[in-house]
Amino acid sequence: MKRILLLLLILALCLSAGACGKKNQDVVQPGPDATPVPDIPVASTPDNRRYERVDINMDNWSIYFELREVPLYSVTSTEVIAQVYENYCVVLKEAYQPYIKPEGSYRVDFEVEFDLYVDTLKVDTKAGVYEHTDDMLYAAHAVKPATYDCHALTAADYGADHSRYKDYSNAFFSGWATIHPDSKVWSGFYMDLSAVTVNSASGYIELAQ
Repeated sequence: MKRILLLLLILALCLSAGACGKKNQDVVQPGPDATPVPDIPVASTPDNRRYERVDINMDNWSIYFELREVPLYSVTSTEVIAQVYENYCVVLKEAYQPYIKPEGSYRVDFEVEFDLYVDTLKVDTKAGVYEHTDDMLYAAHAVKPATYDCHALTAADYGADHSRYKDYSNAFFSGWATIHPDSKVWSGFYMDLSAVTVNSASGYIELAQ
């Protein structure tokens, strides 16, 4: 009988400790001027970490996200650029990328307003880089949606072969740059990211704490 009572006591203590642990999982609500990078080491196995919900809205989206041009490349067998896929995306800031949950049901929806230009690209096909020139022609004004979720591109995707990625939904504009074989001149797209307006942001992400 004493042995049974002892086992019941140990079980009760274990359940009590588990309940206390759950009570401490507070939702992170940073102020608009804060930049709350989680103060924890990057775990070697993400499944061992505890993730908490962070609600995203118009007051705090710029703390966690930024607008970026993310070019993805298609290369030949000799590592020469064959095509450039230009993406203008809403990406998670690099400071938070080690802490974002790799898989999950989280999602943030944005509406982005911008002016788009057609320009000439100066492409170094061997070095794997390009730059915009001043040869720009106004193309259009647009309002587009963008969605950030666990499949979205990140700022770390620069220079990668585009075929390995499965979701471009966080790009509010995407387009292939084209090369003219006779002159070796590339035509691409450009927008001034400092002039882009985010009209709405709503949803949540999950960050390791």
